[in-house]
Amino acid sequence: MPDLNEFTFWNANCVQNPKNCTYPNKTTVTSAASFNEMARFDHVSAEYKGCYRANENFISSDVQCGDIDNDGVCDSKDWITRDDIHRIFDGVPHIISESKNHMKPKGTKPAAPRYHVFWKADKETDPDAYAAFKERLYRHFPFLDKKALDAARYFDGTDKPNAVFYPGTITINEFLDRLEAEEEPPSTDIINEGSRNNTLFQFAVRALKRYGNCEESRKGFRDKANQCRPPLEKDELNGIWKSAMKYYRRIKEQPDYVPPDEYNASEEPQWESPVPFDEVTLPPFPVHALPERVGPYVEAVAEATQTPVDMAGTAALAVMASCIQGRYLVEAKADWTEPVNLYALIVAEPSERKSAVTSLMIKPVNLFEREYNKVHAADVEKSRIQKRILEKRQHSVEDRVAKGKADESELDSIVSEIAKFKELSPMQLYVDDVTPEKLISVMAEQGGIASVISAEGGIFDQLAGGMYSKSVNIDVFLKGHAGDTIRIDRIGRNSESITSPALTLLFAVQPNVLSGLMQNNTFRGRGLTARFLYTVPSTQVGKRKYRTLPIPLEAERQYHSVINNLLDRENNPGTDNPEIITLNEEADKLLEAFATEMETKLRTDYAEFSDWAGKLCGAVVRISGILCRADNNRCSMFLQEDEPLEVNGETMQRAIDLGRYYTEHARAAYMLMGADPIVRKCQYVLKAIRNSGLAELSKRDIMRLCRGFKKADELQPVLNRLCEYGYLAQKPTKMKEGGGRPSSQSYSVNPELFQS
Repeated sequence: MPDLNEFTFWNANCVQNPKNCTYPNKTTVTSAASFNEMARFDHVSAEYKGCYRANENFISSDVQCGDIDNDGVCDSKDWITRDDIHRIFDGVPHIISESKNHMKPKGTKPAAPRYHVFWKADKETDPDAYAAFKERLYRHFPFLDKKALDAARYFDGTDKPNAVFYPGTITINEFLDRLEAEEEPPSTDIINEGSRNNTLFQFAVRALKRYGNCEESRKGFRDKANQCRPPLEKDELNGIWKSAMKYYRRIKEQPDYVPPDEYNASEEPQWESPVPFDEVTLPPFPVHALPERVGPYVEAVAEATQTPVDMAGTAALAVMASCIQGRYLVEAKADWTEPVNLYALIVAEPSERKSAVTSLMIKPVNLFEREYNKVHAADVEKSRIQKRILEKRQHSVEDRVAKGKADESELDSIVSEIAKFKELSPMQLYVDDVTPEKLISVMAEQGGIASVISAEGGIFDQLAGGMYSKSVNIDVFLKGHAGDTIRIDRIGRNSESITSPALTLLFAVQPNVLSGLMQNNTFRGRGLTARFLYTVPSTQVGKRKYRTLPIPLEAERQYHSVINNLLDRENNPGTDNPEIITLNEEADKLLEAFATEMETKLRTDYAEFSDWAGKLCGAVVRISGILCRADNNRCSMFLQEDEPLEVNGETMQRAIDLGRYYTEHARAAYMLMGADPIVRKCQYVLKAIRNSGLAELSKRDIMRLCRGFKKADELQPVLNRLCEYGYLAQKPTKMKEGGGRPSSQSYSVNPELFQS
């Protein structure tokens, strides 16, 4: 078990150099003295790839950090001091050091106490989650500097950090969980040494928030203080109350603050219909965003199969990606290129005709592959014969050299021939039921590119080790998406290396398959779930017509012509030297605006699936390249060279429209299929409340009804979500006479819950 009172930092070889990003020196801090020695240099509290500080290089950290500058505090009595900080976080191992500007003017800001604070935390390996926890801290403690909430925060070194090291017994994560539960720890009428400061501080803050700075709050605080063993001195109690008052004054400035008179209003809540957890309104598929020779066929397939257009539209994007992957790169800006392969997942119940849609969309690929292999069958067979001849000659030369009947030059000659020989294989544009190991072999045979297209989800069972292996093997799917080199070394078999892999996946699966994907911690933890474009179309079952319009021949011909043009190798560059698709000025500005918009929402609107949303801009760039190439019907018959491919503003806007569509469907996939565990717990609690028939329950009542929750801390986020969605409403909690533990929080139940 890690030592909670041991902090790990990395420091630089320079001091107060904001341009430096290299932090090579790992230091373990266990005291104020060891921190002061480390903090003489610029330092960070996280490990980064190559020791280079950047959000994208974040590896891990078990230390959370923050700035307290007391900016904007006009009255010195409202300054947050070192003692205030310690009282608030008593029990959490933390270090408080003075910044270089402590009690000095900072720019136009007057002198004030300025601190760096470091808390021991649970180890975190996701930079977005690490930064999101800082946001969570800031929401509760608005005296923290909001400008220092990213995962690549560094601190200037100083000769006089004057640090104080406070040991503790819980991480800042557990501390915040307890705070958000708004429940005192279960127990007793005695507050033991070691928890007195924090317990009294939190009690005082809750009293101030509920009742304001009044005699009722102060009396409750005094009565609570009488439970301390040993008792605290009067000066210490006054200090705790003053710290709570400073904190309360900051809380009152927050836009979501509810004054005590409103908080304690006694009238019954005005109920509205609650937001369903299992129903979401999703945007329609933007058919207009597809190439003009593809959209009509997609709509015709949807009509002929009586399926949502989302299925054929998503399949069309994936099929087009599979046709040109490995042959093009999209240059978003000078230091950022994206390949054009995609991962797509269609989610639909059984009997939704997933196989029929997939077959129609992949039909021209099958025809092209069959015709190509027919034309090149003789070349493939000749290549196999040549390989066998070379192998026989190799064995012959080896024998003669070994017997001294041939010189080394013959061996050099045959080795050179074998090295230069490249065996031809039949074209295999996609596979269906395949293991990860076999997929690597297919990619190696096909020049590093492959596609997996399937109307089933069995491959996820294979990935999770359910069918062919006892261990998880998803590297080929991670590296095949990004284009990272794949190297496989096996005992007794040839090693395989693919330097620039390109893999496209298209699966049409049932919801239970998606649920398994989402709930697999390895898949999500390593980023596999974040790589898919999800579509969760509404069902057509029960509304489908028997007599439908056939697919127009012209629509089919146009779609087939696009796919043939994308597949024709004479019209496309080779995989060894992919063509660069660039953005024009208008497309560049649209992408920049979209990326900026997305970045601001990663910790707010998209926090619950930020791992997916963080990759959306890359997906949009890929889609723009696919649309650009499909819009341009290249032909090798003309003598002149084709114009370089360039994404214009109209094409980029279509890609962004598709990106917005997939954003809402990804949100639904993550929420409905178990990626958000709180949703499942909410449904569990609602079922228990509905069965109880109670119109009002306390938190303890719900704990008794729902034995699956072992601690109140586990239940509180669920109750918060149920209140947010309109199923429950908090009732005011009154403080008990004598300052004892407050009554358990009570909740009113929306009457509509019992009508469903």
